Amino acid sequence: MTTTQYPDEEIIASLRKGGSAFEDMSMYLFHQYKGFIVKVNQRVHLKDEDIQDAYSDSLVKLIQKLKDGSFKGESKISSYFYSIFSNAAVDVSRKNTSYKNMPTKELTEFDAREKDLMSVFTAKDQAYKIIGLMDSIGAPCKQILLDWGYYGFSMEEIAQRSSLSGAESARSMKYKCLKKLKILIAEKLDSHV
Repeated sequence: MTTTQYPDEEIIASLRKGGSAFEDMSMYLFHQYKGFIVKVNQRVHLKDEDIQDAYSDSLVKLIQKLKDGSFKGESKISSYFYSIFSNAAVDVSRKNTSYKNMPTKELTEFDAREKDLMSVFTAKDQAYKIIGLMDSIGAPCKQILLDWGYYGFSMEEIAQRSSLSGAESARSMKYKCLKKLKILIAEKLDSHV
């Protein structure tokens, strides 16, 4: 457990910087707000896996809002996150009690173009399916795609992290990995529509 406290401005700057600063700050936020899990769950009484999912989803949403400027700074980041997390947990609780027998809406269309990869990561159901498929393309490909599409590392940084010869090699591997993922998505997800 870290005792370091970062001011809100530094959290936002690190997330927007990308690369290792983004990765480190994401992990800091993950551990920093874990105490909210117990507090929120005392009110909504979810199963452990549901509250953990709501927590993770809320962190992804928080990080995206901090990166894209949606967070206006009208409150502390911790208060803003608590609100997101609390609402997400209530939504899960409502869904668990109100919609038990309703069919789930399947993914009707998926486009794996590079610019759309980030939006896939932030969509919960789709993200779990994609991450599951990423396990099928192997750890090196999964790491390269996460480093590029989620953490925002440069091609040079990705090359160093993956022991590749340089940025061009990393770019080539990223392309090959995206192609593998796109094929898997077409085979596995599109066939379930």
